[in-house]
Amino acid sequence: MRIGVLTSGGDSPGMNAAIRAVVRTANDYPNLEVIGFIKGLRGILYKEFIYLNERSVSGTIEKGGTFLQSSREPRFLDYNYRQIAYQVLNELEIDWLVIIGGNGSFNAAYKIITESNIKVVGITGTIDNDIYGTEYTLGYDTALNTATQAIDKIRDTAYSFGRIFIVEVMGRDYGLLPLDIALATGSELVLIPEYKIPTPKIAEKIHQYKVKGKKHVIVVLSEGYCSAFELEKELNPILKKYDSNYELKITVLGHIQRGGNPTAYDRIFGTLSGQKAIELIINNQNGFFIALKNNKIEPLPIELAIKNKKKLNHQLVNVLEQLAI
Repeated sequence: MRIGVLTSGGDSPGMNAAIRAVVRTANDYPNLEVIGFIKGLRGILYKEFIYLNERSVSGTIEKGGTFLQSSREPRFLDYNYRQIAYQVLNELEIDWLVIIGGNGSFNAAYKIITESNIKVVGITGTIDNDIYGTEYTLGYDTALNTATQAIDKIRDTAYSFGRIFIVEVMGRDYGLLPLDIALATGSELVLIPEYKIPTPKIAEKIHQYKVKGKKHVIVVLSEGYCSAFELEKELNPILKKYDSNYELKITVLGHIQRGGNPTAYDRIFGTLSGQKAIELIINNQNGFFIALKNNKIEPLPIELAIKNKKKLNHQLVNVLEQLAI
């Protein structure tokens, strides 16, 4: 059997560990061959691929990003382009695809499963940890730690000058990453898409913290809530009415959260996910992805992931506010 592996959509730390495990586990079976498509689904359309063996993936487990590269391929939304992709996969005699990515990648995977003869296994690769059915997605721990370390440094300056900082982090549609960052850093406020707060109320909360004697205030802002610059424009004049000496500063962490060496946890999770993917292929379990359930790695249907939305535990917001006194 010939297996194609690709990384699609936003990169996440640990993807290389997953690719490595897929390749090296497959190499244990004499009837399995692995090729890697360059730049995700785009690589299929352009027939850009490399043959992978145990030496091809040496020295990759500790590296961030994805050595196969990634892309967002909007043409794959077009049925005609998908037919081109299926033709290419059949010409290359691909029996299985291992697709590493997030919700968009899983939607593409489901189309491949239902429209073609190609079989698919999915591995979660997204720093948002927003895929339904799994407790964890590859890259989340690294992104969380990267942002935590950055805010720890920001806090030093915030304290030194008694400033109020808005720190914009990733988390476009799902607020768990910003919320966990806020909890991990002891931040005073978190603003996430699921929990909207009127801007005057934000200003009031900040003022109350200062009145209580807090030397500085950290507001963790999800990019999906609004941009830090939009919030600063609305918030600053309201704060000045409370105290003209209030000084508001902005830091946008951006893509720094996707990069960097994966943590030990992401290396291990990527490794176990890659190994499990080959196990599913050997057992002919088409249309499944690797999930973490009750701290155990197990397969779940990709259809389950794309037809349901993961919900946030709002009690964690209450915990943050309770501790930020």
